[in-house]
Amino acid sequence: MKALLAVLSGLALVATSAHAAEIKIVDVKAYLFLEHSGKFSDDIVDKGPFENLAKGGAPGKDSASAVLFDLTFSGEKNAAPKYATATVDITQGSITGQPTVIRKAFANFQLGPDGLQHKALLVENATCSPLSLDVFAGKTTKSVKLEFACPK
Repeated sequence: MKALLAVLSGLALVATSAHAAEIKIVDVKAYLFLEHSGKFSDDIVDKGPFENLAKGGAPGKDSASAVLFDLTFSGEKNAAPKYATATVDITQGSITGQPTVIRKAFANFQLGPDGLQHKALLVENATCSPLSLDVFAGKTTKSVKLEFACPK
């Protein structure tokens, strides 16, 4: 009987640990890297469409060829879910019509005292065709679409 209780207690501890380690995506922000000023723009999510960013179409008539995504994750503040993962799919159109798809995975989350952690993702040479980002973390998802275009 003691052995059975010990096994059941161990299973309850594993179930509690697995629940505490669940990661959620709570926010996605995107910033343009402004090449002349060497700074990042304000958040551009839901601010487009953008045209000709590589040739001066960015804020302040600056040029921009890279996008920095700031992904905000949350979880139990007392948990350090080292094995929890989140995946990101980045899809971008191309002139050939064949989209480029990149998949990035994040693990080893070390949540701060507020239960949050930020992960950064830099996408270079990505400002001349639409760019989509889909984040999957636990049972949560967030999607962002950036409308970029360059005249031919």
